[in-house]
Amino acid sequence: MKYPPICIFKGKQLPRGEVIPKGVICWFQDNGWMTSVLMKNYIDFLFRIRMSENLSKESAMIVYDSFRGHLEESVKIKFKQHNFHLAVIPAGLTSVCQPLDVSINKPFKDNLRKEWHEWMSRGGSGVTAAGNLKRAKISDVCGWVKRSWDAVSDQIIFNSFKKCSISNLLNGSEDDMVYEEIDKLIAEYEKENLEEFDDDIEIVSN
Repeated sequence: MKYPPICIFKGKQLPRGEVIPKGVICWFQDNGWMTSVLMKNYIDFLFRIRMSENLSKESAMIVYDSFRGHLEESVKIKFKQHNFHLAVIPAGLTSVCQPLDVSINKPFKDNLRKEWHEWMSRGGSGVTAAGNLKRAKISDVCGWVKRSWDAVSDQIIFNSFKKCSISNLLNGSEDDMVYEEIDKLIAEYEKENLEEFDDDIEIVSN
C-alpha cells in the first residue's frame, strides 16, 4: 500500500483561499525542514494508518538514512512505543541501500519535472509588477506532488525494496534481484567495449 505523500513548506499555515488536494498532506515548519518534532508527528500518522488496518500490534521496520532528525532519542523512543523498529543506513550507502535513491526518486522527479513544465507552458502564475515570475501556489505544488507520486507504480516501489535486500524472501530465492542492476551495468559496459574493439579492427582482404 502506498501511503500519501507529505509536503513540508516554509511558514506557519496555508495561505488564505488555497485548498490542498485530497490524497496529499501539507505540513508547515519555520524553515521548511523535517525536524524531530515533525518526525514524531509522522510516527503518529503511520501508527494511525496501521491501527485502521489492524496492524498496530504487529512489528514494522522503518528504514531511514542517518539524518539527525531520525536519530534523536525522543524519536527513537516514539518509534519503540509504536512498535516500529528503526533501521539506519550508514552514511554514504543510501545509493545502494535506500529504496528511494535506488529506484523511486528518479521516476518521481521525472514526473514532477513534467508537471512543472506543463504548468510553465500554461503561463505559470503570471509575473510580478517588476516582471519576475510569480512562484507557484502551495496548492498547485501539492497537486504536482500527488500526481507525480500516483504515477510511480506499486511495482517500482516493491522492486526497489527487493533490490536493496530489505524485503526479500529469507529462503534466498529473491537474492538475485539485488544484483540485477549491477549485472545490467556490467552487460552495458561489456557491450560498449566490444563495439569499440570491433571498430578498432582493420579488415584486410586479399
